[in-house]
Amino acid sequence: MEDNQKVVMISGASSGIGLYAAEYLGKLGNYVFAGARKTTDISRLSEIQNVHGVKLDITKPDDISAAVEAVETRIGYLDVLINNAGIPGWGAVMDRDLEYFQQIIDVNLFGALRMIKAFYPLLKRSKNRPVIINMSSQGGNYAFPFWAPYHMSKWALEALSDSLRRELLPLGIRVVVMQPGAIRSLAFESQRDEFTDYAKQVKSEFQARAISLLQAAFVDPNRKTKDPQVVADALVHAIYSPNSKLYYHPGRRLIPDLLAAKLPQKLVDRILARIGSD
Repeated sequence: MEDNQKVVMISGASSGIGLYAAEYLGKLGNYVFAGARKTTDISRLSEIQNVHGVKLDITKPDDISAAVEAVETRIGYLDVLINNAGIPGWGAVMDRDLEYFQQIIDVNLFGALRMIKAFYPLLKRSKNRPVIINMSSQGGNYAFPFWAPYHMSKWALEALSDSLRRELLPLGIRVVVMQPGAIRSLAFESQRDEFTDYAKQVKSEFQARAISLLQAAFVDPNRKTKDPQVVADALVHAIYSPNSKLYYHPGRRLIPDLLAAKLPQKLVDRILARIGSD
Protein backbone atom coordinates (compact mmCIF):
# COMPACT_ATOMS: atom_id res chain seq x y z
CA MET A 1 0.00 0.00 0.00
CA GLU A 2 1.19 3.54 -0.82
CA ASP A 3 1.17 6.16 1.94
CA ASN A 4 -1.99 7.84 0.66
CA GLN A 5 -3.90 4.60 0.17
CA LYS A 6 -6.22 3.51 2.92
CA VAL A 7 -7.75 0.16 3.78
CA VAL A 8 -11.47 0.79 4.25
CA MET A 9 -14.32 -1.31 5.60
CA ILE A 10 -17.83 0.03 4.92
CA SER A 11 -21.11 -1.60 5.90
CA GLY A 12 -24.43 -1.18 4.12
CA ALA A 13 -22.82 -0.80 0.69
CA SER A 14 -25.53 -2.39 -1.45
CA SER A 15 -27.17 0.94 -2.38
CA GLY A 16 -27.40 4.65 -1.64
CA ILE A 17 -24.66 6.38 0.32
CA GLY A 18 -22.80 3.13 1.04
CA LEU A 19 -22.57 2.05 -2.60
CA TYR A 20 -21.61 5.52 -3.79
CA ALA A 21 -18.97 5.92 -1.08
CA ALA A 22 -17.44 2.48 -1.75
CA GLU A 23 -17.16 3.21 -5.48
CA TYR A 24 -15.79 6.72 -4.94
CA LEU A 25 -13.19 5.67 -2.37
CA GLY A 26 -12.14 2.82 -4.66
CA LYS A 27 -11.65 5.23 -7.56
CA LEU A 28 -9.37 7.31 -5.36
CA GLY A 29 -7.07 4.28 -5.03
CA ASN A 30 -8.11 2.98 -1.62
CA TYR A 31 -8.70 -0.72 -1.03
CA VAL A 32 -12.32 -1.01 0.03
CA PHE A 33 -14.06 -3.93 1.70
CA ALA A 34 -17.76 -3.32 1.07
CA GLY A 35 -20.39 -5.18 3.07
CA ALA A 36 -23.75 -6.31 1.69
CA ARG A 37 -26.25 -9.04 2.52
CA LYS A 38 -27.30 -10.32 -0.91
CA THR A 39 -25.07 -12.43 -3.14
CA THR A 40 -25.96 -10.36 -6.20
CA ASP A 41 -24.95 -7.14 -4.44
CA ILE A 42 -21.68 -8.68 -3.23
CA SER A 43 -20.80 -9.76 -6.76
CA ARG A 44 -21.68 -6.34 -8.17
CA LEU A 45 -19.50 -4.62 -5.56
CA SER A 46 -16.54 -6.85 -6.39
CA GLU A 47 -16.69 -5.70 -10.00
CA ILE A 48 -15.93 -2.12 -8.94
CA GLN A 49 -12.34 -0.90 -9.13
CA ASN A 50 -10.43 -1.56 -5.86
CA VAL A 51 -13.57 -2.85 -4.12
CA HIS A 52 -13.95 -6.30 -2.57
CA GLY A 53 -17.53 -7.25 -1.71
CA VAL A 54 -18.05 -9.23 1.49
CA LYS A 55 -21.14 -10.86 2.97
CA LEU A 56 -22.13 -8.76 5.92
CA ASP A 57 -25.27 -8.52 8.02
CA ILE A 58 -24.28 -6.39 11.01
CA THR A 59 -26.84 -8.11 13.22
CA LYS A 60 -25.05 -11.47 12.71
CA PRO A 61 -21.79 -11.96 14.65
CA ASP A 62 -20.68 -14.77 12.30
CA ASP A 63 -20.87 -12.44 9.30
CA ILE A 64 -18.85 -9.80 11.13
CA SER A 65 -16.21 -12.35 12.17
CA ALA A 66 -15.90 -13.52 8.56
CA ALA A 67 -15.49 -9.91 7.39
CA VAL A 68 -12.73 -9.36 9.96
CA GLU A 69 -11.00 -12.51 8.75
CA ALA A 70 -11.23 -11.33 5.14
CA VAL A 71 -9.50 -8.04 5.97
CA GLU A 72 -6.90 -9.73 8.17
CA THR A 73 -6.09 -12.38 5.56
CA ARG A 74 -5.81 -10.01 2.60
CA ILE A 75 -4.23 -6.95 4.28
CA GLY A 76 -3.60 -7.50 7.98
CA TYR A 77 -4.81 -4.13 9.26
CA LEU A 78 -7.58 -1.56 8.80
CA ASP A 79 -7.31 2.23 8.44
CA VAL A 80 -10.96 3.25 8.10
CA LEU A 81 -14.15 1.71 9.50
CA ILE A 82 -17.34 3.31 8.14
CA ASN A 83 -20.46 2.18 9.99
CA ASN A 84 -22.95 3.10 7.31
CA ALA A 85 -25.58 0.34 7.55
CA GLY A 86 -28.85 1.55 9.03
CA ILE A 87 -32.63 1.52 8.65
CA PRO A 88 -35.45 4.05 9.21
CA GLY A 89 -37.67 3.61 12.24
CA TRP A 90 -40.99 5.42 12.56
CA GLY A 91 -44.60 5.32 13.76
CA ALA A 92 -46.39 6.43 16.91
CA VAL A 93 -44.72 5.17 20.08
CA MET A 94 -48.03 3.71 21.28
CA ASP A 95 -48.66 1.99 17.94
CA ARG A 96 -45.30 0.21 17.68
CA ASP A 97 -44.49 -2.86 19.75
CA LEU A 98 -41.24 -3.31 21.65
CA GLU A 99 -39.91 -5.79 19.08
CA TYR A 100 -40.01 -3.04 16.45
CA PHE A 101 -37.96 -0.69 18.65
CA GLN A 102 -35.49 -3.50 19.33
CA GLN A 103 -35.08 -4.19 15.62
CA ILE A 104 -34.22 -0.57 14.80
CA ILE A 105 -31.82 -0.20 17.71
CA ASP A 106 -30.20 -3.57 17.00
CA VAL A 107 -29.25 -2.41 13.50
CA ASN A 108 -28.52 1.29 14.00
CA LEU A 109 -26.78 1.12 17.38
CA PHE A 110 -25.70 -2.39 18.29
CA GLY A 111 -24.74 -3.16 14.69
CA ALA A 112 -22.22 -0.33 14.77
CA LEU A 113 -21.03 -1.39 18.23
CA ARG A 114 -20.48 -4.97 17.06
CA MET A 115 -18.42 -3.72 14.12
CA ILE A 116 -16.33 -1.40 16.28
CA LYS A 117 -15.47 -4.07 18.82
CA ALA A 118 -14.71 -6.67 16.15
CA PHE A 119 -12.48 -4.45 13.99
CA TYR A 120 -10.71 -2.69 16.86
CA PRO A 121 -7.68 -5.05 16.83
CA LEU A 122 -7.14 -4.36 13.11
CA LEU A 123 -7.53 -0.61 13.61
CA LYS A 124 -4.83 -0.72 16.30
CA ARG A 125 -2.41 -2.14 13.72
CA SER A 126 -2.88 0.83 11.39
CA LYS A 127 -0.07 3.38 11.18
CA ASN A 128 -2.06 5.67 8.92
CA ARG A 129 -4.27 7.83 11.20
CA PRO A 130 -6.99 5.22 11.71
CA VAL A 131 -10.56 6.47 11.99
CA ILE A 132 -14.00 5.13 12.87
CA ILE A 133 -16.76 6.99 11.04
CA ASN A 134 -20.29 6.49 12.38
CA MET A 135 -23.11 7.41 10.02
CA SER A 136 -25.69 9.22 12.12
CA SER A 137 -28.23 11.73 10.84
CA GLN A 138 -29.57 15.19 11.41
CA GLY A 139 -32.09 13.12 13.37
CA GLY A 140 -29.36 12.78 15.98
CA ASN A 141 -29.87 16.48 16.78
CA TYR A 142 -33.62 16.65 17.40
CA ALA A 143 -36.65 14.47 18.13
CA PHE A 144 -39.54 14.74 15.66
CA PRO A 145 -42.88 13.13 16.54
CA PHE A 146 -43.53 9.67 15.08
CA TRP A 147 -39.82 9.03 14.48
CA ALA A 148 -38.92 7.94 18.01
CA PRO A 149 -37.29 4.57 17.12
CA TYR A 150 -34.97 6.24 14.61
CA HIS A 151 -34.11 9.20 16.85
CA MET A 152 -33.46 6.91 19.81
CA SER A 153 -30.99 4.84 17.80
CA LYS A 154 -29.15 7.86 16.36
CA TRP A 155 -28.95 9.80 19.62
CA ALA A 156 -27.51 6.70 21.27
CA LEU A 157 -25.04 6.23 18.38
CA GLU A 158 -23.80 9.77 18.89
CA ALA A 159 -23.42 9.22 22.64
CA LEU A 160 -21.43 6.07 21.88
CA SER A 161 -19.29 8.03 19.42
CA ASP A 162 -18.51 10.81 21.91
CA SER A 163 -17.55 8.40 24.68
CA LEU A 164 -15.53 6.21 22.34
CA ARG A 165 -13.68 9.19 20.85
CA ARG A 166 -12.48 10.22 24.28
CA GLU A 167 -11.46 6.67 25.16
CA LEU A 168 -9.50 6.07 21.95
CA LEU A 169 -7.86 9.49 21.65
CA PRO A 170 -4.72 8.46 23.58
CA LEU A 171 -4.34 5.49 21.20
CA GLY A 172 -4.43 7.65 18.08
CA ILE A 173 -7.71 6.21 16.74
CA ARG A 174 -10.08 8.96 15.67
CA VAL A 175 -13.88 8.79 15.90
CA VAL A 176 -15.97 10.94 13.55
CA VAL A 177 -19.75 11.40 13.25
CA MET A 178 -21.53 12.05 9.95
CA GLN A 179 -24.93 13.76 10.19
CA PRO A 180 -26.31 13.84 6.62
CA GLY A 181 -29.44 15.74 5.71
CA ALA A 182 -31.81 14.55 2.99
CA ILE A 183 -29.67 12.43 0.65
CA ARG A 184 -30.87 10.51 -2.39
CA SER A 185 -31.20 6.91 -1.19
CA LEU A 186 -33.37 3.81 -1.48
CA ALA A 187 -33.81 3.63 2.30
CA PHE A 188 -37.08 5.54 2.30
CA GLU A 189 -38.33 4.11 -0.98
CA SER A 190 -38.04 0.62 0.49
CA GLN A 191 -40.41 1.68 3.29
CA ARG A 192 -43.27 2.85 1.08
CA ASP A 193 -45.20 -0.43 1.16
CA GLU A 194 -44.85 -0.63 4.93
CA PHE A 195 -46.02 2.97 5.21
CA THR A 196 -49.07 2.18 3.06
CA ASP A 197 -49.91 -0.81 5.29
CA TYR A 198 -49.45 1.34 8.41
CA ALA A 199 -51.81 3.99 6.98
CA LYS A 200 -54.48 1.40 6.17
CA GLN A 201 -54.24 -0.98 9.11
CA VAL A 202 -53.29 1.03 12.19
CA LYS A 203 -56.31 2.55 13.90
CA SER A 204 -55.48 4.79 16.81
CA GLU A 205 -55.87 8.35 18.04
CA PHE A 206 -52.38 9.05 16.65
CA GLN A 207 -52.85 7.76 13.12
CA ALA A 208 -54.10 10.92 11.37
CA ARG A 209 -51.27 13.11 12.68
CA ALA A 210 -48.71 10.38 12.11
CA ILE A 211 -49.73 9.95 8.47
CA SER A 212 -49.71 13.71 7.92
CA LEU A 213 -46.18 14.08 9.28
CA LEU A 214 -44.72 10.90 7.78
CA GLN A 215 -46.06 11.01 4.24
CA ALA A 216 -43.59 13.65 3.07
CA ALA A 217 -40.73 11.23 3.69
CA PHE A 218 -42.30 8.29 1.87
CA VAL A 219 -44.67 9.51 -0.82
CA ASP A 220 -43.78 13.13 -1.69
CA PRO A 221 -42.41 13.09 -5.27
CA ASN A 222 -41.06 16.62 -4.79
CA ARG A 223 -39.04 15.79 -1.69
CA LYS A 224 -35.76 17.63 -2.07
CA THR A 225 -32.63 15.53 -1.67
CA LYS A 226 -28.91 15.99 -2.24
CA ASP A 227 -26.58 13.85 -4.32
CA PRO A 228 -24.58 11.27 -2.30
CA GLN A 229 -21.43 13.00 -3.55
CA VAL A 230 -21.74 15.53 -0.72
CA VAL A 231 -21.39 12.68 1.79
CA ALA A 232 -18.53 11.13 -0.18
CA ASP A 233 -16.68 14.46 -0.11
CA ALA A 234 -17.20 14.71 3.65
CA LEU A 235 -15.89 11.15 4.09
CA VAL A 236 -12.77 11.99 2.08
CA HIS A 237 -12.13 15.05 4.25
CA ALA A 238 -12.63 13.04 7.44
CA ILE A 239 -10.27 10.32 6.23
CA TYR A 240 -7.46 12.40 4.73
CA SER A 241 -7.47 15.91 6.18
CA PRO A 242 -5.01 16.64 9.01
CA ASN A 243 -7.71 19.05 10.24
CA SER A 244 -10.59 16.59 10.15
CA LYS A 245 -13.70 17.53 12.12
CA LEU A 246 -15.48 15.67 14.88
CA TYR A 247 -18.87 16.16 13.20
CA TYR A 248 -19.85 16.61 9.56
CA HIS A 249 -23.23 17.84 8.28
CA PRO A 250 -23.37 17.08 4.55
CA GLY A 251 -26.59 17.79 2.72
CA ARG A 252 -29.51 20.16 3.09
CA ARG A 253 -30.53 21.22 6.58
CA LEU A 254 -34.02 19.88 7.23
CA ILE A 255 -36.85 21.99 8.64
CA PRO A 256 -37.07 20.04 11.94
CA ASP A 257 -33.33 20.52 12.46
CA LEU A 258 -33.63 24.24 11.76
CA LEU A 259 -36.63 24.57 14.06
CA ALA A 260 -34.91 22.75 16.88
CA ALA A 261 -31.79 24.88 16.48
CA LYS A 262 -33.45 28.28 16.14
CA LEU A 263 -36.60 28.29 18.26
CA PRO A 264 -37.47 27.69 21.93
CA GLN A 265 -38.48 24.07 22.45
CA LYS A 266 -41.93 24.90 23.85
CA LEU A 267 -42.70 26.90 20.72
CA VAL A 268 -41.49 23.99 18.53
CA ASP A 269 -43.78 21.70 20.51
CA ARG A 270 -46.80 23.92 19.82
CA ILE A 271 -46.00 24.16 16.11
CA LEU A 272 -45.64 20.40 15.74
CA ALA A 273 -48.78 19.73 17.76
CA ARG A 274 -50.83 21.75 15.28
CA ILE A 275 -49.54 19.90 12.19
CA GLY A 276 -52.07 17.32 11.07
CA SER A 277 -54.43 18.03 14.00
CA ASP A 278 -56.91 20.17 12.02
